[in-house]
Amino acid sequence: MAGPRQLYRRADDWARGLSRFRYAVVTGVIATASVLVVGVLSDTSMTFQAVAMGVTMTALYYAFDMNARAD
Repeated sequence: MAGPRQLYRRADDWARGLSRFRYAVVTGVIATASVLVVGVLSDTSMTFQAVAMGVTMTALYYAFDMNARAD
């Protein structure tokens, strides 16, 4: 069984291999899901906030290309 460090490295390598657009979309989906989970756990409706956060994160990550490697 792979340890936490190996799982992290595998996920990190996978994410770094994504294109700029796909990386931004994955980030947006994770942000949206995270805010929705917080809303469910706190028993409040956070649908608008979740979608707004997801769209914002996607736009920012695409615009600034956070996954670019500095050479």
